[in-house]
Amino acid sequence: MNHLCPVCNGFTALQQACSTCGQALQDAGRLYDFYGDYSPYREIDDSKMDNGYMDRTHHQCIHTGWCPSCQAEQMVFLDEWTPAMLVTNMEKDAYQ
Repeated sequence: MNHLCPVCNGFTALQQACSTCGQALQDAGRLYDFYGDYSPYREIDDSKMDNGYMDRTHHQCIHTGWCPSCQAEQMVFLDEWTPAMLVTNMEKDAYQ
């Protein structure tokens, strides 16, 4: 089954509060993109196989959040959407 990150694919914005000061975090991108020069070009599931997190098993995408208020960087674990969830969430957004 395919899973998609709603933030990477532009379906929704990152909505996470900073654990230090409570302000909204800004999305600084996927954690995998910071592993090395060619890491943004690796297959996503390939990156998940050896990063030491359970993100592949739990169908999560790890993003780096940055707080403009206190300058803190934090990892944000986002649940990936299935195709059925994508349809449900897109219909909900369309009718709000």
